[in-house]
Parts: sequence; C-alpha cells; structure tokens
Amino acid sequence: MQIPLSLFDPGVLAAWARRAGADEFVRQHSVLADLCLALRNTQTGEQAWLAVREQDVQAGVGERAAPFWLEGDSAAFADLARGFPFNRLVRQHRLVVGGDLRACVQNWMLLYALTRLTGELES
Repeated sequence: MQIPLSLFDPGVLAAWARRAGADEFVRQHSVLADLCLALRNTQTGEQAWLAVREQDVQAGVGERAAPFWLEGDSAAFADLARGFPFNRLVRQHRLVVGGDLRACVQNWMLLYALTRLTGELES
C-alpha cells in the first residue's frame, strides 16, 4: 500500500519544485512569469506555496503573500497530490480559488502545468 503524499510536507514541496523546474511544459508557460500560488488546507490550517519567477520554481510551507490561492479540505488536496486535475476539483467545489481571480485566470495554463505534476511525485 502506497502512503499518500501531503502537498504540505517540505520534502514533497521540494520535489515538486525540482520536478517543475525541469519540466518542459512548465518552462513553456513560465516565460516572463511572476507567480506565487498559495495552498490552504481548511481542515488542518496547513499552508504551502509555490513561486515561479521566469523559469525558477521555489516552494515552501507556511504563509506567504500570494495574489490568489487554492483552498480546500484534506481530501481535496489528497486527490490533487494523486494527480486529479485542479480544474475539476474547482468545478466540483472541492477546491476554491481565493484572492485575485484575474491573476488566477491569467496564469491558468501555468497553474495547470504545475499541478499536473503532482501525480508524478513519489513518497
């Protein structure tokens, strides 16, 4: 049985950032990017973030100022960690986009490029 990943674990976030930094699809959508995405677990209060500046990807735990964020319960983030598409989780109202919706829409493809990689992470 595989142990589920937590996107709020510093090791998982570091692996996600490394994977994203090496991914061609992320590179294609991060030219001139200046994005910080926060993740907020409404059940546990855990917070994490991913920042993309040009083609440099960093990640960390805790609070960080971000123009928009994804928030939801532990089950929604567990599904995201397994590779379930974030846009479906949003459409199902399991993840909610908070903050500046315009910034989210402007970075939709980069957000997709980043979150699609979660299914490729290993514990």
